[in-house]
Amino acid sequence: MNFKWVDYNPDTMRYVEKWLDKKAVKMTGMDDGWRYNYEYWNNEEGIVVGENYWCKVVLENGEPFAVVLFSLHESVIYIMEVLVAPKVRGKGKGSKMIKELLDNGKEIIGLDIHKAEATIYPSNEASQKAFSKAGFKHESTHEDGDAMNYVYEKTL
Repeated sequence: MNFKWVDYNPDTMRYVEKWLDKKAVKMTGMDDGWRYNYEYWNNEEGIVVGENYWCKVVLENGEPFAVVLFSLHESVIYIMEVLVAPKVRGKGKGSKMIKELLDNGKEIIGLDIHKAEATIYPSNEASQKAFSKAGFKHESTHEDGDAMNYVYEKTL
């Protein structure tokens, strides 16, 4: 693997909150910050951290550059949020990171990932491109046009 995957915690929180610049807030809708979003999902009924819900900070050469929030429901991984540090956006690290998660689920979370889904805003062209490069395909657009569904299925 090219990256190191660590659990989101108070030490990594200080990096992640700094990455929520105006552009990231617009693309994620996280006006209240990453921590609020993490805690919201962490406190939902049925959520068990490390079993069906993960928040991982991704590092390269010891430097954190991204965070991913995802869950498992009925054998499908739902990638709920991805946030990449502003200084490395547009350099292909997001797609490489997503692909590494898909290819190395067993090592990262203890599960092989056979199917994954993500919902992306139509205006978030960077995420559409990153997920497509990682092997996701656009499956549908919500009726009101405010979100697009992307799906990944591992070929056997």
